[in-house]
Amino acid sequence: MANARALLVHPEEGSDRIETALGAAGFEVTRTDTAASAVAKATTGEYDCVVSEYALAGDDGVALATAIEESDAGVPVVMFTATDEEGVPEAAFENGVDRFLQKNGSASIDRLVSDVSTVCSGVSASETRQDVSDHEPTASEVTRAVEDAPIGISISDPDLPDYPLVYVNDAWEEHTGYPVEEALGRNPRFLQGPGTDPETVDEIAEAIGNEEEVTVEIRNYRRDGTPFWNELTVAPVYDDDGDLAHYVGFQNDISDRKEAERLAEERAEKLATERRSLDRVLGRVNGLLSDISRILVENRDSGVISERVCEVIAGEPGYAGGWIGEVSSATGRLEIRAASGVSVEPGASYDVAETPAEVQEAIETEELHSGSIEHVADGPLEPKSAGGRRLLVVPLTYGDRQYGLLGIYGNGADVLARRERRVCESVGKMIANGLHSIETTEILTTDRVVELVVGIRDETAALSRIADAVGGEVVHLGTTRLEDDECELYFRADGEDPDLDELASLPLVESMRTVSETNDGVSFAVTVTDSPPLTQLAAHGGVVTEATATADEATLTIEAPPEHDVRSILDVFRDEYEGVELRSRVERESRDRTVAEFAAAVDERLTDRQRAALKTAELNGYFEWPRPVDGSEIAERMGITRQTFHQHLRAAERKLVEAYVDPRSDG
Repeated sequence: MANARALLVHPEEGSDRIETALGAAGFEVTRTDTAASAVAKATTGEYDCVVSEYALAGDDGVALATAIEESDAGVPVVMFTATDEEGVPEAAFENGVDRFLQKNGSASIDRLVSDVSTVCSGVSASETRQDVSDHEPTASEVTRAVEDAPIGISISDPDLPDYPLVYVNDAWEEHTGYPVEEALGRNPRFLQGPGTDPETVDEIAEAIGNEEEVTVEIRNYRRDGTPFWNELTVAPVYDDDGDLAHYVGFQNDISDRKEAERLAEERAEKLATERRSLDRVLGRVNGLLSDISRILVENRDSGVISERVCEVIAGEPGYAGGWIGEVSSATGRLEIRAASGVSVEPGASYDVAETPAEVQEAIETEELHSGSIEHVADGPLEPKSAGGRRLLVVPLTYGDRQYGLLGIYGNGADVLARRERRVCESVGKMIANGLHSIETTEILTTDRVVELVVGIRDETAALSRIADAVGGEVVHLGTTRLEDDECELYFRADGEDPDLDELASLPLVESMRTVSETNDGVSFAVTVTDSPPLTQLAAHGGVVTEATATADEATLTIEAPPEHDVRSILDVFRDEYEGVELRSRVERESRDRTVAEFAAAVDERLTDRQRAALKTAELNGYFEWPRPVDGSEIAERMGITRQTFHQHLRAAERKLVEAYVDPRSDG
């Protein structure tokens, strides 16, 4: 009944089904579980009906009905109860209950909805009804209605041994597949089978023995052996003398509903299982992330970090252990740097072709790969030989720089599943980021360096194309990284009148601006859409200390730690350009690394705009006295307002001073 409000007075247990049925019928349902609360709500005039259980906390439904009647609230009360206590129905009707229903399966729920709709519509039992005496159906019409009813109807005779069927209608035959001649004369238990619940059978037998009505949901079987769910109501029928004459059975095929309920239960169980699995994953990876973060913060030795990471993995519940290894550029073999928890020894070396497929795939694709013990044989690093059930291989990658592989062995079937693999991939990036930070620090602080002079004779190189557009040699002064792989390159071009007009027409140039002009030349900044390879060197352990270019070639001076692989640095350029050659390789004492380290520390604290403002101001002589330019001129060259320029410059100056006064400050 649309827009009607029902107050359900019922314990929480068992109330969901009632609320759902009333809600489906259009009622707005409010539930409470105590009589006191119900009286307070019912007397507000907001409800059209009260539906109450008899047994309530601290009281009963009869007392509730009495209180509502005495309040003159005029709200009808329907009692829907499981109690079979003697005298309750009589007491209910004597104390204001309009309808009294016994709980007995879904049929009683349907009857409840019908009765609640009736009392809410204002139609009472005493209301004048139409005279239908001339419209009573004939015996043949009743028979036809029973025979054509959409639900199965059967009649059993209790005067015959074993209560056999003496009548079934067409729907009964259709539901069961048994023709009438095979059904009559047999007890309906022949519909039972291996999946029929014995307790349900006993419940039916007990009700029949007590001459009581009963409604159950029972698993029966059709003539062809297929099972179906039968919502069965069996009720006694008495003759005019009050003697038991027959038992009538009403059969409704609810297989579709039961299947929907089964699927809903499976879905709920699946969600619960996934939630439990996710909780285990979160517990595992949260501990892993926390421990590895602490290791990266507390240690500055890459070897120690590798050892500690493997120890943490081995100690985490669900993991058997792990290893960290790297493919040697000299031998092409996988060399294990650290291992813990599994039968893999640090220092061991393996032919890559003999390692598990997931190791080879991770090396080839630089992506995460996993496999399980069920799909592999014995062999180096295989889960079976290493002591685990599943192997996950995680590349340790920072930008284009490869720091090796992390192998993790799970010791459970549900370990290292899809969600966990994604988190482990993040762990790999975290480790690579930490190793890269250590490597960069070593470059800046090492006492000895390898100085490489690299020549690039390729006219398509970015530096040579810029030099060609300017019409002379250019000196690279520095680079500022921007968003979306863009960067701003700073150059100086010597001479009386370098031509910068051609720069803007280059496809690689997004914008160009003059930074400073003197009699000796001009300094300018070029924003390019794709960062040139020299900006990638930091990810490979190299630092550009000097770079010059003409239209024909570019020459770069690069510093790297002595132990670093020179070939990986050269490959950065060879992947992009022709004519790349190593002109010299000299190991020598480092230059003034204190200044370099200080500059790198400051550079990390500055934003892109602060860095650009500081560099542009310095290149234009802003810090000289007397100043050859003022802030307005520099702001105009940067394409920003004077106020914005000074904001960026002051922020950069403050961070520069803080780094000098308190080097340990975060800036």
